[in-house]
Amino acid sequence: MLRADPMVTGKLEGRRILLTGVSRGVGLATARVFLDEGATVLGVARDELRLRNARAELGARALRRFEALALDLASVDAPARAAAWIGERWGALDVLWNNAGVMLSEAPTFAGEPTGTLEATLATNLMAPFRLSQALLPWLRLGHEPRIVHVSSGAGTFAALAEPNILSYRVSKWALNGLTQVQAAELRGQIAVNAFDPGWVKTDLGGPRAPGTPEESARGGLALLLEPFATTGKFFKDGREIPY
Repeated sequence: MLRADPMVTGKLEGRRILLTGVSRGVGLATARVFLDEGATVLGVARDELRLRNARAELGARALRRFEALALDLASVDAPARAAAWIGERWGALDVLWNNAGVMLSEAPTFAGEPTGTLEATLATNLMAPFRLSQALLPWLRLGHEPRIVHVSSGAGTFAALAEPNILSYRVSKWALNGLTQVQAAELRGQIAVNAFDPGWVKTDLGGPRAPGTPEESARGGLALLLEPFATTGKFFKDGREIPY
């Protein structure tokens, strides 16, 4: 018999969550918070070495409530592999948290970006979340108050599109915001779909000058998961709705 986990406060007790990009940064911090609140988490990442390190830490932290799956989410077979894992282990899914993302160039113009930057950015930041969510819809429909959360960015808001730099990244997150709203309308009453801005934080992507921390982002993510199930099609940051 398992002993009680002294770190769990229970706000997410019993929730089954698939979290992508779990091996570092905001994803790792978010996994810690979700596990501490009682969730069972399947963490997905591409880098197998970092994923092994995350598994060692989070598995010890969560008393068998964390499992890891190495996947390149841009690969053709990734959605089917994730769906098969969920079907075989859990038989349902409560939350798909699409956290994995890339920023491949900070050039001020498209002409300054390496050839293929936009295509590669869209493959990870837009198409991977779309394909994964589509593959997992059957298992989400069997979950408890099922939700999809797409981790977006303030760089992809309408107001930010006129700003320079990170252009492919901006376009990908703007498109992800659009996907959030379209899926929310399509799945209303079945699956809640929202976008989340983790803020500018000190990670490999955000850089050392960022004012925020992954832990702060993770607490904002928890606040979004605690929103009423009827909340859908919205964009949240730090526990508050923000404009697209």
